[in-house]
Amino acid sequence: MLVVETDMRDAAHFFALVVLVGCDSSDQAVNRVYPDMVVAPASVDFGDVAVDFTGAASIQVINAGLAALEIESATLSGADADAFSVTVEVPLSLAKDEVTSLGVVFTPLTYLPYAAELTIQSNDEEHPTLVIPLSGVGVYAPTPDIAVDPLSVEFAAVEVGATAFSTLGITNEGQATLTLTSAEQHGSGAFALIGANPSGFSIPPGQSQQLVWSYTPYVETGDNGTFVIQSNDPDEPELIVYLLGNGGGDFEYPEAVIDCNTPIRPRELVWLDGRASTDPDGLPLTYAWTLEGVPAGSGVEALTDPAQSLASFISDIAGEYAVGLVVTNSSGISSAKRQCKMEAIPEEEFHVELSWNTPNADMDLHVMWEDADFFSVPGDCTFCNQVPDWGVPLDTNDDPSLDIDATSGFGPENINIDRPVDGTYRVLVHYYDDHTDASVLATVRVYSYGVLVYEASQTMEYNYTWELGQVNWPEGTVGVTGVYRKNYEYDDNGDPVLMEDGVTKVSGPRNCSGG
Repeated sequence: MLVVETDMRDAAHFFALVVLVGCDSSDQAVNRVYPDMVVAPASVDFGDVAVDFTGAASIQVINAGLAALEIESATLSGADADAFSVTVEVPLSLAKDEVTSLGVVFTPLTYLPYAAELTIQSNDEEHPTLVIPLSGVGVYAPTPDIAVDPLSVEFAAVEVGATAFSTLGITNEGQATLTLTSAEQHGSGAFALIGANPSGFSIPPGQSQQLVWSYTPYVETGDNGTFVIQSNDPDEPELIVYLLGNGGGDFEYPEAVIDCNTPIRPRELVWLDGRASTDPDGLPLTYAWTLEGVPAGSGVEALTDPAQSLASFISDIAGEYAVGLVVTNSSGISSAKRQCKMEAIPEEEFHVELSWNTPNADMDLHVMWEDADFFSVPGDCTFCNQVPDWGVPLDTNDDPSLDIDATSGFGPENINIDRPVDGTYRVLVHYYDDHTDASVLATVRVYSYGVLVYEASQTMEYNYTWELGQVNWPEGTVGVTGVYRKNYEYDDNGDPVLMEDGVTKVSGPRNCSGG
């Protein structure tokens, strides 16, 4: 627990001190101002931290005075000082009312309590030295343990233009899930990873992930590169795998660098910037962007301007997008592929998406407020009632909005509410028109507060409805009902209602105007 405490001072220290001195024929007014260092919290307890892992805390330093505060040093002392570290460089200067953070990290090496002191020295005349007690306890916890075999992937005697393959195994020999936080390839573009980049992969204890590498040499002098794997293994957070082809070569390669936006939002133009890419000899570069992956249901099929240093695409739905970049110099030497994964996170608190798997069918998404009827106005937000006024009258923040209405094929459709009022919101899908398609697999994703809380799919036939359930607000939870049936009216016994001529009565109109 972090205890917040500030050192309150006499109000005079926050204002100029005016001293009037009589001098012969006139008075002189002398204004003197002071710096005033305030620190919060006054002590830091990291609590229990697993051995070999780290705990982090932030200490706020505020200049509450009128003169510049000069922080001269921030030093650690005590028997256990080696278990703590400070992540901000000093000295530093703070202007009036300026705030900075001193990062402190605790890394226990054994199962014991730890204590140390952080001493901050400054030009605050009243309190030039402040001491902040630090404490924490090293405890046992299961940890991941990465093992990579081989640490050097070697290809020998591969002819120019031919392709050879080799495998690399990543095993978790620990007792907790191993997460590969980053995996980047450097060096020659003659090496290529087959399949998805493993960045973000999770490997359970005792299991392995196999990677397949290809090597296609374009020169006879050999190639070299590295594959840098970063993970949550506490004692081996980074491993380097060496890639060697036909002896390895002895020259440097262009380096592809992606400056991409992450996270991103659905339905926005996303710029991909490769202008920081370099060549060791300063040769001109050409660019080759590729679209490596999109969320299921996305209609994004290609990038705009993939041969330029700046490329782009529009993130049509929420989920993960992945892109790759290879740069080639004017001598025909290519870089390793650099990849970037971007998560499109909805900005609205309430976000529902619908997509389907056929090219022609017209599927419609409905979100109904409380007990509203199918196709009712204003209670059913759908294609013919796209922005109804819900919640507080004339307040658009609590109103739903159908931002995309796809009338033929694949989708997506989505309905959003920036700040929903408390209550329940029923989510329903209607197979509105087949346009020669038959069965359709519909998929719905529900996001609450930017987090995917429910995803489900249903095979649907023409003029059937699928009611997933209801979203409960402000909890953001989903109560699943999964009712799938033809678009008829049903009596209390669940039987279809017949009209006078014996024809089954359709449930509600086909659109909001009664047509």
